[in-house]
Formats: sequence, C-alpha cells, structure tokens
Amino acid sequence: MLYRLLVLALLLWVFHWGRVSIIVVALLLLAVIIIPGFFILRPQTQWWAQDYTITSYGARSQGQLTVPVPVSELPRLVERACAQDAKLGLRELDAQGGRISVGITFSSWGARVRFALRPVSETASQIVATSRPRMPLELSDRARSEGNLSLLFRGVAREAERTHTSLT
Repeated sequence: MLYRLLVLALLLWVFHWGRVSIIVVALLLLAVIIIPGFFILRPQTQWWAQDYTITSYGARSQGQLTVPVPVSELPRLVERACAQDAKLGLRELDAQGGRISVGITFSSWGARVRFALRPVSETASQIVATSRPRMPLELSDRARSEGNLSLLFRGVAREAERTHTSLT
C-alpha cells in the first residue's frame, strides 16, 4: 500500500498537478504510515502449541520452543528440520545457535532468522529464535515472520518427537 501511494505521489509530481495535490498526497502518506504504525508495532503474542510461543512486533517476531532432548542433540535436529523444508536455508550452525536465510518471494525481499540453543535441564532444551525481514523499512508483514518461526519450530519439534520415539 505504501508503495502505491509513493507511486501516486511521484505521478502527481511528474505531471505537475499542482502544489495542493502534492500536499494532500503527502498528508495522506503520513496518515497511512503513522496511524497504522501505532497499531502494527504493538507486541502480539500467539501460543501456537503447548511447546512454543511467538511474539510479534510488526514484521519482526521472536519465539521459543522447548523440546525433550538434551541441548547436545539440538543442532542435529535443527539441521534435519531445515533440510526437510527448502524454504529454510541453513547458513550457520554451531552448539550455541545459528542463522537461517529465507529467500526472496514475489512480495518480500526475504528474511533472516537467528536462533540460540539453550539447556533447560539434562533432558530438555530450548531454542530461542528471532525473525526479521531483510528490508529494514518493512513494518507490517507479521504473518510471514511468524510463519518462518513456526516452520522452524514445527520442524524441530517433529524431529525431536522422532528422536524421542526411537529412543523409547
């Protein structure tokens, strides 16, 4: 929507439709950006399952997942979860955390997901992740950011369930 208004303002300026039109469009742009910005940037928490929660701040999201496996096994589970979904491009992984890159789509420049791996107990661990768009000016794409984290968390939970089931 913002891009459409910018194109409209550019057309008005190029075709010299008058200063009044440009001022009106500028005021409309400010109203479209500022007023929804107050509502978009409010934190909104979603409980997707008993295992994980995701809190969104506009186009940025943060979440955490607790799984019943030791933290030493968690990097392998993350690697397998990312390998099963082509959308999650694993860029970096070590015992403390890593990075995932989500590619460009028709309506987005992509996203970056960073995560940390933490022990909860000897038999449980937690993955804490944040997702943010590559384009810093993107403010309102909460669904994509939540979807990235949800995809990662569901994949890791599925792999943890397989590991837990095969051990028992």
